[in-house]
Amino acid sequence: MHRLPSLILMDNFSALLRRAAGLLALALALLPPLAASAQGPDTLLVVRKRNPSAARLTVFSTGGLLLGGDYDGDAFGQYVPAEGSGTRLVWYPEKAAFRAGSINGTQWDAANIGNYSTAAGYNCRASGDYTAAFGKDVTAAQINAFAVGEYSIASGAASVALGYDAHTNARQGSFVFADRSVTHDNSGANNNAFRAGVNHSANWRVTGGFRVFTSSNLTTGVTFQSGSVTSNWGQSNAVISTSTGAYLSTGGTWTNTSDRRKKHRFEVVAGEDVLRRLRQVPITRWSYKADPATVRHLGPIAQDFRRAFGLGPDSISISTVDADGVALAGVQALDARTTAQARQLAALQAENAALKTRLDALERRALAAATVPAPGPSATAGLPLAAAVLLAGGGLGMLLRRRVNE
Repeated sequence: MHRLPSLILMDNFSALLRRAAGLLALALALLPPLAASAQGPDTLLVVRKRNPSAARLTVFSTGGLLLGGDYDGDAFGQYVPAEGSGTRLVWYPEKAAFRAGSINGTQWDAANIGNYSTAAGYNCRASGDYTAAFGKDVTAAQINAFAVGEYSIASGAASVALGYDAHTNARQGSFVFADRSVTHDNSGANNNAFRAGVNHSANWRVTGGFRVFTSSNLTTGVTFQSGSVTSNWGQSNAVISTSTGAYLSTGGTWTNTSDRRKKHRFEVVAGEDVLRRLRQVPITRWSYKADPATVRHLGPIAQDFRRAFGLGPDSISISTVDADGVALAGVQALDARTTAQARQLAALQAENAALKTRLDALERRALAAATVPAPGPSATAGLPLAAAVLLAGGGLGMLLRRRVNE
């Protein structure tokens, strides 16, 4: 009778021991997740598969959300979370793809979701693998393509379409940026789309100009403009304008800056010295090595030009400013020569006129003396005098001709 309570006590102790062992086993099973969660925020909700280590959804106390899954490519599209039109947020683990926003058709059906792709916005389709599409009615259709904006299409592999109606036109490696200067063609033909023309190209439609600044205060750089706007540096009616003042006009002429305020160390140039140096510079016909055989040029060689004038930063190029300066200085020197020769010619012409006047007077006197008989001796006595006058006139004419020839 006294042994029964002892047996009951032992049974109770065994049950308690088994319960404690079970609780300990449960605690040990929970230790890894608790240790992991101790390094981050507390969890409010955890959704798992039967395997406790494979969490599918975790909601943290901070508002964070973690979604997991297994990627397998879903070749038959049987695990896509939803298809058809609608507004939703979708994580598609079988393709490691993410979608957010709204669609009005099949843009987010399994067939239009690329592996490892992302699309967000309205009617954004990222059907190529490793693609991204953001905005409105944009498409990234080829591998590694990227489309952002409105009506932009990146249809070339590793191509980028940005802006409004930008289209990479199936040109791989191309970049297309399009401004909003056109109206979208809603017929579906995309006739107003700005398209890449060749592979591996950068294409820009920027009707307000393309501006590149090389300083943080925007004082240096280059502007490509339409000609209808003024550049940051004041040039108007230009296609390319620079902060240096040089620009390419809409008429196709390159204009160098020549503002006196940008120059110093002026020196007077002797025109005759320029001509002397210019005579030392050979002028030949030649072709650039990169030119086709049919293309020829005429002009000096940079080394000869540098040796003769010492102009420019090096001996392998000729600045148009320097070439123009040499030509203008040479023209001025030749003009000075022409002016001096004109003065000399005018003086000779005046002297010639004076000598001719004197000759005419001598001839008239000689003629008068020959036709009027003198008193006294016979008329034949006057012949030697007339001959002397004629000889004097002839000598004077010869002297005049010699002076003119000089």
